[in-house]
Amino acid sequence: MRKKSLIYGLLLGLAALLSCQNDQAPTQGTPNNPGGESASLPPPESDFEASLLRWGYLNQSGELVIPAQFDDGRPFTEGLAAVRVKGRWGFIDKKGDYAIPLEFQGAWPFSEGLARVLDYNNKMGFLNRKGEWVIQPEYEDVQDFSNGLARARIGERFGYINRQGQLAIPARFDQASSFEQGMASVKIDGNYGLIDTTGAFLIAARYQKVSPFQQGLARVKLKRKFGFIDKSGKMDIPNQFDNASDFQMGRAPVKQDGLYGLIDVKGVFIVPPKYNQLWYAGESLWAAEKEGRYGYIDAQGQEIIPLEFEQIYSFENGYAPYRIGQLWGYLAADGALLTQPEFGLAWAFREGLARVATRRGIAFINTKGEIAISPHYSDMRDFSEGLALVQAGGR
Repeated sequence: MRKKSLIYGLLLGLAALLSCQNDQAPTQGTPNNPGGESASLPPPESDFEASLLRWGYLNQSGELVIPAQFDDGRPFTEGLAAVRVKGRWGFIDKKGDYAIPLEFQGAWPFSEGLARVLDYNNKMGFLNRKGEWVIQPEYEDVQDFSNGLARARIGERFGYINRQGQLAIPARFDQASSFEQGMASVKIDGNYGLIDTTGAFLIAARYQKVSPFQQGLARVKLKRKFGFIDKSGKMDIPNQFDNASDFQMGRAPVKQDGLYGLIDVKGVFIVPPKYNQLWYAGESLWAAEKEGRYGYIDAQGQEIIPLEFEQIYSFENGYAPYRIGQLWGYLAADGALLTQPEFGLAWAFREGLARVATRRGIAFINTKGEIAISPHYSDMRDFSEGLALVQAGGR
């Protein structure tokens, strides 16, 4: 029995390395025929030989609808997915046909109708769904479009370009984030402020840290303490906390004297500081940890789900993973268990299905807690637009 447990642990560790890690940044891209060569492109570099195990795409019925023929791939977004064959990246549609040839050193998912790609001069630009250059590759560092703008580094400074490739907000910032809800955090002259999509300052750059407004208040750090300001820039809740998170559902977790509690929008403690960890977990609940045990509280501090788990995550699509001992399960927002603790690893639900590590490998369960897709593949990733990337072979 002990030997079986050891083998199971080794398998789970391998699964964690393969499946829990973030997708690696794409590197290099071949023309329209997979594995084909083109005299007009550099040859594949030796760092990107064909993989022994190939990737394809699975539908929610468990059918491999796009054969495993790629060395790497990314989720579908806006109907297309970036894939790599040897050292070159391109895009396929949901039939598995090449919509954009394998011609690029790197490729990222579509966002707001445009995809960021890296050419063989190590420059980034943007393509449309036809594979046409909308913004020529001339940037060493650019992020995906959000709110109609993309953060771009020009020289040593950051600015923002629009969908026509024009510099809509001059590159004058030392640091800058992508836009979120029409706001971006920028650093200039050593301090942070908030700008809108015209580049105008909503909040002057005078803080050590600032985040976008949530429920009319923005979290700021000043003199090494956190507080909250209103849209006029007035410090509505004094900077007196060692740490803080943004407001959700009229509450914000804040840290004082080494422990976390919940304040309301007036800065009054509704839940006094008594937790080691506290964060908004969705479903109008906050995940809380005290003395190594986790559970969930409501906005008034009532323990809706007792602190009896060894680890928990936030709710997504109605369910949250939890851990007891070395095994994971899922629970609902009312505390009802969807599954017993029976999985070696557990991921969030995506499009009605969640990945789990079983003794036989990675599988998917449905919202009834039943195995919906059996572990037939070496590795599987989450569903996106009805399809999941899977690695075939090895079983």
